[in-house]
Amino acid sequence: MARPFDHLRPSLTRLGPPPMQARREVLLIHGAWGGAWMWQDLAPALAARGYGVNCLEQPGHGADRWQLPSLTSIDDYADISRRAAASLGRPVLVGHSLGGWQVQKIWEAVDLPGVLLAPLPGAGLPWASFVKLFLRHPGKMAGPLLGRPLILGDPAMLRRFLFHQLDEATLADYVSRQSPEPAWVCLQMAMLLGLGLGRPHPRPGREPRLLLAAERDYLVPPPVQQKLARRLGARYVELAGLPHGMWLEDPQGRVKALLLEFLDQL
Repeated sequence: MARPFDHLRPSLTRLGPPPMQARREVLLIHGAWGGAWMWQDLAPALAARGYGVNCLEQPGHGADRWQLPSLTSIDDYADISRRAAASLGRPVLVGHSLGGWQVQKIWEAVDLPGVLLAPLPGAGLPWASFVKLFLRHPGKMAGPLLGRPLILGDPAMLRRFLFHQLDEATLADYVSRQSPEPAWVCLQMAMLLGLGLGRPHPRPGREPRLLLAAERDYLVPPPVQQKLARRLGARYVELAGLPHGMWLEDPQGRVKALLLEFLDQL
């Protein structure tokens, strides 16, 4: 059965030296509601260190915004990410949130070094987080149950989901860049993965893995991330004071420093 992205090539924006001169290729995979724009401050720092940095734009997101079919699934995103990785040879995978879930799917088939930034666990959003979100935003959260896409277009909602003390001007900019997520994607993240439907089963790997958790993560709290790191055989680092958006609200540059340290040690 044909899937909605089968005819599409992965959309990659590349920074850094030419492939033959790069120290290593890196694939950056954004999460739900985001886009390649989320890496605009982090990617240049990696490229300046000599890495070939490839920012993936998922269909319907960022600069490629269009209305996705309501039955688009997170597996469709994962397939685009898998094909993007294959086109780069053996890249280092870096995935944030739902992008981290896609990295886990890639690890089902191929062992590549990778960094997970506040990743969505294989079992999806913790039930406690889903209930908390539903009680705070019942109208928005009920939309996918009725087949409607979900967009984080409300500044207060976006701040609660992804950030903590972000200034108002930057928050407004991020709100304007949000992309709707199809109903089925939202239902998978919030409920269906937790019921065991479509969970990834990544293989143990020899390549190094790093999981960075955020102390103030509203969606996936650190104890859940620590359990995931143990299951994946990943080094676990919890960053105090950071929200789910991590490097987007990290004035000390801790995420960037840890990512560069990981890459430099490969």
